[in-house]
Amino acid sequence: MHAGLFLLLICLLNFSISQKTSASYDSLIKEYTIAQEYYDKATGLSGAKEYGPREELLEKEWNEKALKRFTSLYKITPAGLPLYDSLRFHTSFKIGELQHYFENFSEAVSYYKQAISIKEKSTLADSLLFKPYLYGGIIFYNQNKFDTAVYFFKKAETIQASYNNKLAEGERLYNILGVLYYERGDYKQAKNYFQKALALLPLSHPYHNELFVNYNINLAQLHLRLEEYDKASAIYLQLLPRNINLNEINHNIGSLNLSLGAAAKAIYYFRKVKYQNNKVVRLYNSMGEAFFNLNQFDSANYYYQKATHVYQSLGTNTDPIGYGLVLKNLGQYTSHFKKYTEALQYFQRAMHQFYPAFSDNDVHINPENFSGVFSYINLFNTLNAKAEAWYNIYLSTNDISAAREELKAYQSAFKLIEYVEQTYDSDEARLFLTKTKHAVHGKPIDIAFELYSKTKDNNYLETLYYFDQQNKAAILSLNRQLNTALSATTSPLLQKEQTLKSEITRLSIRAAQVTDSSQLALINGNIRDREIELGKNREKLYPGSARKDGNIPSISFLQNSLLDNKTVLISYHLSQEKMTTLVITNKKISCQRQDLPGQFSESIQKEILSLKIPSEKIAANQQNDYYNLFLSIVPLTEVEQLIIIPDDILAYFPFETLQDKEGNYLVEKVAVQYQFSTALLEKNETDFSNAETLFFAPFVHQSFGDSLPLLPASGQEVALAKGRQFLDTAATKNKFLQYSSSFKVMHLATHATASNSAEALSYIVFSPTTGQDYYLYAQEIYNLQLKNTGLVILSACETGAGLLVKGEGVLSLSRAFSYAGCPNIITSLWKADDFSTANLTARMHDYLSKGYSITKAVQQAKIDYLHDKKINPRLKQPYYWSHLVFIGNYTPEKSSKLMWFIMAGAVAILMLIFILIKKSPAKPGT
Repeated sequence: MHAGLFLLLICLLNFSISQKTSASYDSLIKEYTIAQEYYDKATGLSGAKEYGPREELLEKEWNEKALKRFTSLYKITPAGLPLYDSLRFHTSFKIGELQHYFENFSEAVSYYKQAISIKEKSTLADSLLFKPYLYGGIIFYNQNKFDTAVYFFKKAETIQASYNNKLAEGERLYNILGVLYYERGDYKQAKNYFQKALALLPLSHPYHNELFVNYNINLAQLHLRLEEYDKASAIYLQLLPRNINLNEINHNIGSLNLSLGAAAKAIYYFRKVKYQNNKVVRLYNSMGEAFFNLNQFDSANYYYQKATHVYQSLGTNTDPIGYGLVLKNLGQYTSHFKKYTEALQYFQRAMHQFYPAFSDNDVHINPENFSGVFSYINLFNTLNAKAEAWYNIYLSTNDISAAREELKAYQSAFKLIEYVEQTYDSDEARLFLTKTKHAVHGKPIDIAFELYSKTKDNNYLETLYYFDQQNKAAILSLNRQLNTALSATTSPLLQKEQTLKSEITRLSIRAAQVTDSSQLALINGNIRDREIELGKNREKLYPGSARKDGNIPSISFLQNSLLDNKTVLISYHLSQEKMTTLVITNKKISCQRQDLPGQFSESIQKEILSLKIPSEKIAANQQNDYYNLFLSIVPLTEVEQLIIIPDDILAYFPFETLQDKEGNYLVEKVAVQYQFSTALLEKNETDFSNAETLFFAPFVHQSFGDSLPLLPASGQEVALAKGRQFLDTAATKNKFLQYSSSFKVMHLATHATASNSAEALSYIVFSPTTGQDYYLYAQEIYNLQLKNTGLVILSACETGAGLLVKGEGVLSLSRAFSYAGCPNIITSLWKADDFSTANLTARMHDYLSKGYSITKAVQQAKIDYLHDKKINPRLKQPYYWSHLVFIGNYTPEKSSKLMWFIMAGAVAILMLIFILIKKSPAKPGT
């Protein structure tokens, strides 16, 4: 009886609470609706065609009323009850938006974070998180808090991707991410994101025209930074008739003219700009630059000071990067008047703006450790400007300490570049960085040599060596390093990376062949989307902590752990007028800087061209000039092998053809091998004497017109080699892809084409088969997995030629095989003779089978060819034999001491056995 009454009371109490909760909820919803009406009125006014002072006041008034209502509502809405989760989320987010509108940024972020927290503790849809993350990220970006901004944006991007890019304002996210990549200097990815923003922008968007113009301005600014002036100009001319954002357009057109050297025309456009926000700081800075270029220094200083005053009046963090540019220009302005000490102070303060984590005011201190996201390129340029100021102090005072400070600034700048290279997700972005680095890399080499000359301190040679190697094949080295680390993993992210790279390659090859503009636009859109996806995948695959530091070996490592006493390593560095030669043996290091002969570039190009054309023998004295230039400090009488790290155009030059005063070729004295950089130079541990060879020769008995003629001698190249051979119609691209990772040695005796304008258009030819692709493009080679391949022989034409990129080297087909993981490549520098190529490569295989190192096998094959009396002397010109060169790892001679110990040990064991036998007791019965 009592128990039943108790249950009845409980039920009545629950019903009463439920009724009160329902009524309370309804009243809260009504309050939300009123607040939303004010919010909607204000939003409607902001997009009105006739928007003036009156509308601006009304918008502010209604937003204030909306904020007051939403804030009161949020305070009385119960927390922790699922019924109210949606109401609390939307109210918190609206408060964040309105605080954002009133520029109360800390309050705005606080409410965005509360909205995120409410969602994460509830069952509300994930899509609700998109805008809080996006808007919060924008605040952090504007406050120069790049790392936090990136975190918020990446969260938003993940949510956007999970909804197949269908969420409202997705285009805004992609645009701001493009801006972020732009500030970092990753222009390739910035372009992808700007184009993605434009592709997602719906025509129905209420602000379509404004956003279309804004996103295109960003794209044009990107082209301007990449020095693609025609593309930038075309976009600006397209936008001008829309009569939207004319201030930004005129400012950027002015900047374009400034970059082209038309400072007066730039000022004409700058004066059309009437900013009413913090962008005026950058405008005044641009005006100052223009007047400085016109040598109107008073006017330049006037605008730099105006920019400084405006920035300070607006408060810190309004545009720290813009202010950093002002400070950097003030440093260059004061340097012009030889006030170098004052200039150093400006450069130091500019660095604080570009890299907020660095705040030291001492001009003798530079940033040493880098992390996070910041304005990389601007910081790099400022460090170089600071180094230049120290150099000017050194010139004017002859104080060696100033030269040391210059070197320290360059070391910081190049350490920064090394960090940035590892944060970029594409080689195209890294190549632009290489171009930036190459423009100044000769200066630290010069000052390091200057300091060595004055002090004879070998530490400066070590520094010189480091700067030299950092400017050679850095991208190839980094990728080989990352690919090696990844080869040990089985992550599904790796499989996704390989799939995306293959798709991008396929689409890129297709894009190069398409002429229809609409079809090309569609293909480029697909490439863009996959490159964005690849970038996101790599952020997971290559987390910052997993990326290694630079792997350039020290000189002491080369001397103590790599080089034998019969080998010398030579690294060349070419500047406009001088050549620096660094020579390293296992006992000493020496360095020489020489003036280059007049018109050296044209002269060496003619020399290389003459080698490519069979003609009358070149005069010995001309060759002897180069022999002395390149080898004057090399101890040729003491060594048997040279490892050459060429620079710039020397990558096309076969040093084996150098002749001494008696007319003897260098190859007859020493073995010569090449390497892209010491970062890739390792000790060769592979024995090729019993290795099987995968051999392809598609044109032994078949030809296809003049473009793909017969190569009848190619079938003889591996006639005696062990392995698997595919000749003529059997030598297909599909067969190559099937077996490419299964053999220790690969040999391709076929046709190839090297493009000097676009690496993507270089290819190797396999047997043309109906319905099948028979070109293997360079980009496809990059995607191969050749970690088990020890040697690739490319007797195909021009596989060592290609586009020369300053600071990286020749983007050749042989480089592509190295990128894919093969450490050793014998390659061809030009289209060569079929007979001589077959003769040489057959001899190389023979010597490899006898246990010769690759370097020695190549040398001996060439010597045999030159000394073979059966070969017509006309066929012994360098054209016929010097095109094949070896690029790869180093095989030291077996140590004579080691061999002596082995022999001594063997003799000792034999003697011990003999003694034991002699002392053994006789067997019974004998």
